[in-house]
Amino acid sequence: MIDYFLSGWSFFFRWPVANAQAYRPLGVFIGPLLQTFVFLVFAFLSVAVLGSQMQHWAPFAGFVGLSMLTGFFHEDGLADTADSLGVSKFNSQESLDKIHSTFKDPRLGTFGVSALVLLWGFRILIVSHAQLSLALFAVVCLLSRATSLGLGLLYSSWLKTSHSARSSHVMQTVSASRALLILLGVVMAGVVGCLVVETFFPTVTTFPLRLTVDDFGQLLLCIAMMLASSCLLLWGLVKRTEALNGDLLGALVCISEVFLTIYILKVF
Repeated sequence: MIDYFLSGWSFFFRWPVANAQAYRPLGVFIGPLLQTFVFLVFAFLSVAVLGSQMQHWAPFAGFVGLSMLTGFFHEDGLADTADSLGVSKFNSQESLDKIHSTFKDPRLGTFGVSALVLLWGFRILIVSHAQLSLALFAVVCLLSRATSLGLGLLYSSWLKTSHSARSSHVMQTVSASRALLILLGVVMAGVVGCLVVETFFPTVTTFPLRLTVDDFGQLLLCIAMMLASSCLLLWGLVKRTEALNGDLLGALVCISEVFLTIYILKVF
């Protein structure tokens, strides 16, 4: 079990370094829970440092801390995906190769920078004005990452090749049924954990939009809307690139986060 957690940690986090004795690809699917835990740790630390007057910035601190420990893992995927959209495609092998080379280019282009500015601007705007509870932000963090992995499993079964060796190795070597069961367990455990946060730490979650047991029906509606939107988006990206790679899944994490946040604000 320790190897599974360490494998998931080493895949997503750059610090602190954690190496499993035997790498377990299925451990990657525990990643959403690990990331949500790190998000909450940084959020609670910021509450202790900033005090009650500034506690509404705790979710933003959680996103900053999580991104730093992952080495901006998902944000890098968003930037690379956005830059790839700036490459014109004329249904030729040459243009397709240029799109794929964009994913490997460490430099940021205009599209990539714009995408990052919009993402972090959205996070700042939501934290400063929407005032969702910390538990709801944690649910958004959990579900956006679980959605990316789940849809990655679905689409990888349709694609025999991938231009990202690491992501294709994970998706194509694990048992899809076992991975989906782990994801389901992770989501259930994470949502219960967020309810605990909402119940026992009310001083951090005294915002208008809170998560309660009675809200599960509305939350399921938001999840269904996010899944539908994310599925269509990934289908379009995969069709355009004719491949599935880690950058596309990283971009899907960030965009699913935006989708789910907007749907929660509309439905709750």
